[in-house]
Parts: sequence; C-alpha cells; structure tokens
Amino acid sequence: MKRKAILLTGILVTLMLVAGCSTRKNTAGTRFYHALTTRYNVYFNGNEAYKAGLQAQQQGNKDNYMEMLPLYPIGNKETTGIGTSDYERAIEKAQKAIRQHSIKRRPIRKPGRAYTDEYKKWLARREFNPFIHRAWLLLGKAQYQKGDFPEAASTFSYIVRLYDGQTNITSEALIWLSRCYSALGWQYDAEDALNRVNNDSLPLSLAVPYASATGNYLLGSQRYKEAIPHLEKTAKNEKNKQQKARCYYLLGQTYQLLQQPEQAYQSYSKVIRLNPPYELALSARIRQTEVMPTANSRKITGKLLRLSKDEKNEEYLDQIYYALGNVYLAGKDTAQALSAYHKGIEKNTRNGVEKGILQLTLGNLYWQQARYAEAQKAYAEAIGLIDKTHREYADITTRSEILDELVPHTNTIQLQDSLQHLAGMPEAERMAVIENIIAQVIAREEAERKAAEEAERETNRLQMREEAESQLPATSIISKPGQGNTTTPQTTQPAIGGKQDWYFYNPQLVEQGKAEFQRLWGRRKLEDNWRRKNKTVVALDDFEEIDYSESEDIAPKDSIPNSQENEATESSVSPEKDPKKGTTDSIANDTHRPEYYLAQIPLTEEAMQASNALLSEALYGAGMVFKDRMHDFRRAETMFERLIRQFPDFAQADEAYYQLFLTELAIEYYEKKGSSAEKYKAELIARFPESRYAKTLADPDFAENAVHGKQREDSLYVRAYEHFQMGDTATVRAAEHLSSEIYPLGQHRPKFMFLEAVTRLQGGETERFLATLKELVQQYPQNEITDLAAHILKGVQEGRLLARDSHTFGSIWQRRSAELAEAGNLLGDSSSSTAILPPDSAFSTERNVPFLFILAYEEGKVNENMLLFEVARYNFSTFLVKNFDLAFAHERGIGMLQIRPFNNYDETQQYFRRLYANPEMAARLSGMRAILISEANYAQLIKQYSFDDYDAFYRTHFSSIPEPELKGYTLDEPLLNLPTEEEERQREENLPTEEDDPENGVIFGD
Repeated sequence: MKRKAILLTGILVTLMLVAGCSTRKNTAGTRFYHALTTRYNVYFNGNEAYKAGLQAQQQGNKDNYMEMLPLYPIGNKETTGIGTSDYERAIEKAQKAIRQHSIKRRPIRKPGRAYTDEYKKWLARREFNPFIHRAWLLLGKAQYQKGDFPEAASTFSYIVRLYDGQTNITSEALIWLSRCYSALGWQYDAEDALNRVNNDSLPLSLAVPYASATGNYLLGSQRYKEAIPHLEKTAKNEKNKQQKARCYYLLGQTYQLLQQPEQAYQSYSKVIRLNPPYELALSARIRQTEVMPTANSRKITGKLLRLSKDEKNEEYLDQIYYALGNVYLAGKDTAQALSAYHKGIEKNTRNGVEKGILQLTLGNLYWQQARYAEAQKAYAEAIGLIDKTHREYADITTRSEILDELVPHTNTIQLQDSLQHLAGMPEAERMAVIENIIAQVIAREEAERKAAEEAERETNRLQMREEAESQLPATSIISKPGQGNTTTPQTTQPAIGGKQDWYFYNPQLVEQGKAEFQRLWGRRKLEDNWRRKNKTVVALDDFEEIDYSESEDIAPKDSIPNSQENEATESSVSPEKDPKKGTTDSIANDTHRPEYYLAQIPLTEEAMQASNALLSEALYGAGMVFKDRMHDFRRAETMFERLIRQFPDFAQADEAYYQLFLTELAIEYYEKKGSSAEKYKAELIARFPESRYAKTLADPDFAENAVHGKQREDSLYVRAYEHFQMGDTATVRAAEHLSSEIYPLGQHRPKFMFLEAVTRLQGGETERFLATLKELVQQYPQNEITDLAAHILKGVQEGRLLARDSHTFGSIWQRRSAELAEAGNLLGDSSSSTAILPPDSAFSTERNVPFLFILAYEEGKVNENMLLFEVARYNFSTFLVKNFDLAFAHERGIGMLQIRPFNNYDETQQYFRRLYANPEMAARLSGMRAILISEANYAQLIKQYSFDDYDAFYRTHFSSIPEPELKGYTLDEPLLNLPTEEEERQREENLPTEEDDPENGVIFGD
C-alpha cells in the first residue's frame, strides 16, 4: 500500500512538472518552475560567462594615462574586442532563457479573489516569470560590454517598456541605457534616461550605479565640476581594487583640469596607496609632479629626471618626458618643452597612442609658432597613432590636409630664396657657406651612425634577455616592478591564431602605415596618372593626351628597375665606356662635394628665370592657402604683395591683384581697420582692363552682387537647367550669356558653359561643343563638372561617336558609376566591348537567391547613428531568434543601410511589409527609398546602373508578383505573443478575466 502511494505521488509530481514545462499556462506551479529553471540553469551559465568576460576585459585593458581616462574600461576602443566569446555565450544563454521561460499569458483567477489596485497592477504586467528580468538585464549588459551599444540600447529601451510600473527593474535598465547613450555620444538622450529614473524610490543597491552613470554622462558633456561628487561616490564604493584605482586616477585628472592641484594631488596619492599595476602607479607619481606648485619647478624637474634614470621606467620614458615638457611649458620655456617632447618621442618603445599624443602636442606648438613644415610632419605621425574618436582628431586632420597644400609652397619659397641669396654672394663667401653645410652633413651622418650602432646594441641586448628568459623553467617565481612576488605559470610556447597577431588585424598598425604613406606621398587618391594636376586634361591643339611612358625626359624611372633594364642602363652609361661622364655624375650626386650644391644654385640667367618661376608660383599658392584655408589674411597679404611687387609680369597677375583685393576686404572686416582694397582695385583695373576680374570689380553693381549675387546666380542656373531639360535652346544660351556678363566669377559658371556646349552639340556644332569643353577643362580644373567634360573629350579621342540627342542629366538617383552617366549619354559607341546592357538584360528575375533590404537616402540628410539605432531597436523588439546584420554603404552621393541576410525574395518582402506596417517606423523612415534586391543584382547596380534603372526593372518584374501570406511568420518567431482583440479590449477597459493570485509562484524578489 505504501509503495503504491509513493508510486502515485511520483506519477503526480511528474505530471505536474510536465505540465509546468509549458509557458502557455500561467499558474503558481509554472511560475515557480520557470523561475527556478531560469535562475539555476540557463541564467546561471550565462552570468558565469559574463563575469568571465568582465574579468578578461579588466585584465586586458590598456589605458592611455597621458589622456583623460574613460570611467569604464569599455570606453577604450582596443578593449572592446576582449572577452567577446564570453559575452556572446552570455547573450546566447540570456536569449535562450527568454525564449524558453518567458510567461506572457494571463493566469486564471480564483473565484472570489478581490479586485484591488495592487491586483490590477499585477494584471497589467506583460511578463509573469518573476526572474526573467534578470535574463533581460544580462542580455543588455553583455551587449554593452561587447561594444554593441545600439543593440544594448535597444534591449534596455525594451526592458523599460516591458516592465513599465516595476520601478526597481526600469531604474536599473534606465541607468544602463544612459551608459549606452553616453558611449554612442548621445548626451541629450543619456541625460533624459537619467532624468527618468525615480530617485525617490531608487533602491539602495542602485545608488552607486546611478552616481557612476551620472558622472560618466557629465564627463562626456564636459561638465567636470558637476561630475566631481558623483566620481567621489563611485570611487569610494567601488569594490574592484583595480577599477577603484582607475576611478581615483580619473578623479585626480578632473581636479587637475579644474585647476584644483591639492585635491588632484590627494587623489593621485590614493591611487598609489591602492598598490595598483606599476604603470598606473608610475603615472600617478608623474601626475603629482604636474600639480605641484610652479615655484618648485626645479624640484619637480629634478624628480622627473630621477624617474627617467630608473631602469624600471625604461618602458615609460615617453610619459615621463611628456610630463617634463608640460612642466617646462607651464613655465613658458617653450624651447625646453620642445626638447623634452622630442626626447619622449625618441625614447618611445611602444609606438602607440603615447607617441601620438607627443606628436600631437609638438604639432600644436609648431602650428602656433608658424613652423609649418615641422607641424606637418608631427601631425602626419599623430594621425596614424591616435584614435579617430580623439577630441582633436578632426582638427588635426584638417590641419594636416591644409599643411599638405601649404608646405610644398613654403618649402619652395624658402629654398629658392636661399639659393638666390647664395647666387648673389661673392664666390668666396658662397664657398664658405657650402663648406659649412658639408661639415653639418658629415656631423649629422656621424650622429646617425652612432645612433644606429646604439640601437643595434640595444636590440642585441633585448634579444639576449629574451633568450635567457625563454630558457627559464616552465613555472618560476616572477616579480613585476612595484608588486609583490607572485608564483605565475610561465609557458614559453607562443600563442597562435590570436586576432591581433596579423598586421591587418591591428587597426593601430594599419593607421601607422597609412600615416607613413601619407608622409611620403601625400593624400592623393589611388588612380592612374596621379602625377598630373588634372588627370583627364588634353593637349591644347590636337586633343592628344601626353603619354608619360613614351618620353624618358618626362617619365620618372622606377627606383628599383628589373635586372634586365638595370643591365641595359649600366651598359649604356658604363663609366668604363664613358669614364668622364661617370666621374661627373658621381661628383654631382656626392653631398660631401661642393659641386653637388653649386649645381643647384641659379648662377646663370636661365637658371635664375627657372628659379623665379618656381618662386612666383609658390608665392601665389601659399597666399591662396593662407587666405582660403587658414584665414590668415595678414600672411596672405604678405605673399600677394611680394608677388605683384617682385614679379609684375607674373602670368596670373590679374588674379593675384583680385585675391589681394579680397584679402584686404577681409582684413578690413575682421580687424575693423582701414585697408588698401581700393588701391589694389584701381591698380587691377588700370593694368588689366580686359581681365574678367577687372570687369567684375568695375561693375557699378559689384557691391550689390557681392551681397545678393549668389542667390541670383542660383536662381538663374535653376531656370537655365529647367529649360535645358525641356530642350529650350534659346533660353539656355541667353542664360549662359547673362552669366558671362554678370557672374563671370560665379560658382555655377562652369555649369553654364557645359549646358551651353551641349546645346551646340544638339544643333550639330560639334567643333564648338568640343572647344567649349576644352576651355572649361583648362579654366576650371577642380570643378565637379570638369570630370564629365574631360571624359567626353577622352571618349572623342578614343574614336567614340557623339550622340546629339542626349540631354538628360537627372538627380542622384539617375547617376551611373561607369564612365559617368552623362558621358555615357553623350558618347555613343556601338563597337565598344564594354557597352552597357539594358537593365532588363543585366538584372536577374531569380527569386530564390539571397536578397538584401536597403534603406537608401541622399548623403548628409539622415542621422546615420539614429537610423542604425532605430532599425536595430525595431529588429530586436520584433525578432528574437533571427539576427540581422546592419551595415552602411555609400555610393554616388547615396547612403544605404543594408539589412541582411534574407534567403529569398519572399522573406525580404515579409520584412518590408512588417516594417512599414509599424506606424512609428514608417514615420521615421519617410523620405527614404526601400529597395528589395538580390545580392547579384546589387553587384550589377553598383557596377554600372542607376537606382532609377533598378527601380524601373523592379516595378516591371517584381511588383506584379503576389505578396506572400503572413499567416505564419517565416522570418522568425515574433518576440511577443500578440494578444487577441478580446484581450486588447479587456486591457483597454481594465476588465478582469478569471486569473490566479499574483502572490502564488512569486518566490524570487526583484
């Protein structure tokens, strides 16, 4: 009997457990079962993976102590990839917990249950598993620590909506949401999230996380004084010792920034007392020297110099010399500061961001001192070493681009001035200068030789140390500087397959390579004929392009020719066959011989003329950069005045006068002083009365046009273009003539010329059409329409025929990438092997192939970060199992958010319908084009067709296809079990159904 009772009990328990496994029932038993299973099974494993990822991230984090630290290690870009596999496992487990144990169905109420306010709130919940919110939070935290900030923000936003009314949960989600927004740079949204946290009912356990998130937001908003109390609270209550030291270091930096040296010194002292890793402790000691009173500058520099001589600090000499330079700079000793910064660069061994900060500081100093050549080199190095998110990255990139334009001109000016000065010296003085230069060259080479030998000895010493360490036992007692002895297993087998091992997986090394390339070759594009100022400009008379490969006098030789070419060259100019020539060449290239320098000095009339030509061009070029790019009008004035004074016969003298006139106007406007504008205006009109610049200034309506001319020219061009599209030739030509008379220097002048030229082609005046295009290319080599004109001229050279009836120049949606769409319209070549097929022939109608869904828009008209966030949020809240890849692409002025993968057209169509069925998303995406396209068709589109081409093809071949039914979702299981119409009606009317007691099964607190 007893055995029978036990058996029946076991069967009953088994049946209850089986019944409890279903999330379609909501009873005390099911809630207990799923909460228990979530906590001690799936969630436990995911949380352990999350903690392992955090530990790996903290251990692998590398801070740059020369800059403000981020409050959280994830703020360092290089730290983002650490612990990824652990975080992915945590995400997988959290999703699994939600998918298998989420309970959304309402329970059945016991008869007689009172319908209280508390009970109503419980009924309004959308999730009834009392522990599943922990899985949701784990999901968002893992996404955040992985660096997927938009995904994490979407998760926390959804948690706030899902658990509306449950303050403990929503407060924690809002705190993390603020951290996500801060990481994305969305400070307004971060503040809004924090403001939504209810401080009155904030649990004690969230007080420190709230203070931390608030401090992080305030730091990101540069509200440092307000951040102080929140950082103090965060540092004081931080449990992790290493993170606690980081917090106090950041606090010290903040006090230092606010010029509160005593508090900064105390904060750095707290860092040292925590016995952190040696580099952090050393950096804190270095920072302490920076906040000591300047009256003790000798004591400070002495302390830093002692630190530099300590063998333990050999790896950190860059930081020490950086601090030393800052001390000198604070004392107004710029020369010593520059020397210290250079010493820091010289002693740098890591070639990382620390060196980049030193180069950046040097560049800024040189920029302030107008030492532009040195600034250019420093900025070029810095760009490859600092991160693109650095606060000064955009500024120094712009400065570097400006200096790339300016420095060749200033170098030419300096060189030609020096050479002409030497040419004017008596021979004896000239030879004395040359001998002095030779002595300097020999001394420099000797110093470089000694430095190379020292570097080689240092390399050998390091190699010997590594070999000695590699022979140690597998397990040894190793003591790091500044730390106690610890027994650490040492494995001599190198790690293989790490992501950072390969050069191209290390973004910092790639950026350094780019910077070195730019330093040597400038910022030119990868393109043919890069040496030419205008790659497609043709010769003036016969439209024949210069072939650099045919002229040995023009085409430069490869610096490393192949062996056959080398042998042929050596045999043709062998010193044995022509010993006199060989000896002469050797002397002329020897920097230790006076002949090398004499050959560069313009001692003949022809050489002086060539030098003057270089000098005048450089003066004009430098003046234009100073005026237009740097807005340094005083230096521009100096360049233009010297140009017209020293070279009155300069080929572009009229333009130089005009630019000088504009420069004087700018000086008058910005400095509120009188200028010589009228003087140079009168000289321009007197010397060059027929110049277009003189005619512009002589126009009595010049002042009026200067104020309103742009708007009027814009209106005139729009009118001309509209009539061009309608084929109204007479109006187009009249507008072009008006443009030449009133706006000869207008922004749209080359476009007027182009439209008028096309009307000539349509009228059969081919020669005039080509002549106008050639004039356009010569006068406006940098204008956007010039590429189009040059392609047409090049096509004519290659024998292609002109199509007279083509005059469609549409919007960016009509642009093609192959040879430019307009050039393709104007050039007809039936024999061309690369003729573009009609879209119907090029695009495929295949449906059962991988597809893309694209949201396309005109570049510059959409906030891409916000678009990415909204689409990621929508995907996350609509699909749980299906993961979509989101990526941006840009083509022909069109931005695209690409969403993939889709297995076929039907899946893409389903996604499209569901996306635009959401009123909120449809409103946010208004103005964008939704494009459903196979991957193969996308390749064709990018290769040679316009978006309108594909749109016409799609409407013909896909719009007529019946849309798939959505009775069952084939893309993915929806995240929410959508309520029925009756349930929605009851929720809106707040009507009860038969439901269970909320207390039953709630055994896990929030």
